[in-house]
Amino acid sequence: MNIQDHLDAFDGWLTSRIDEAHAARKDLAFRDLAPEIPLCANAWEYSLLEPGARSPAGEGWSVYRLQGVWPEFPQTLGEVHTPPPAAKKSILDVVAHALFGPDHSKAR
Repeated sequence: MNIQDHLDAFDGWLTSRIDEAHAARKDLAFRDLAPEIPLCANAWEYSLLEPGARSPAGEGWSVYRLQGVWPEFPQTLGEVHTPPPAAKKSILDVVAHALFGPDHSKAR
């Protein structure tokens, strides 16, 4: 078995399991099954866990704690606040500010 094929298959499998766990608001536990299992079959075993729960019984489990790690995003766009755009300044105002300070326009 080509190692790159195995890694690519695992990448796709794990990405799908992470998406599944995240959508279900669970943590993810997984482990390898026997290495001689062909890639067309499931070469990995997994379990969705309640957040913070112990790993399943047995050896070789990896647990990804997915809940409580990422910030919650607002459910509606109305809750997203963006600052107003900055006022545009001419290049001359920028240079004058750099040379004479912020009160340069009052001296005119």
